[in-house]
Amino acid sequence: MINWAALGLVAVVAIFSSALIVALFATGIRFLATPPVDAVAVGAARDDEMDDVSDPTRPPLATVGGIVCFVLAGLGVLFGVYLIIPALHP
Repeated sequence: MINWAALGLVAVVAIFSSALIVALFATGIRFLATPPVDAVAVGAARDDEMDDVSDPTRPPLATVGGIVCFVLAGLGVLFGVYLIIPALHP
């Protein structure tokens, strides 16, 4: 006999956790895509040759935030793998 309550709980937790991992990864990408503080706004006349790439540094807090988001997303994936593979359980 199927335990529908347990199946529903597993489905809700799986959807929530996958959405959380994707959101963490996307936030990490967004943090690492933060432009330098003194960057010029992108306009219609922008050209690749006009970019100043001599010192492309993002704010340090954005770099740390991106790395933290990637680490948390990776830990979530590893925990999911741990839960799926029975050989990893003591």
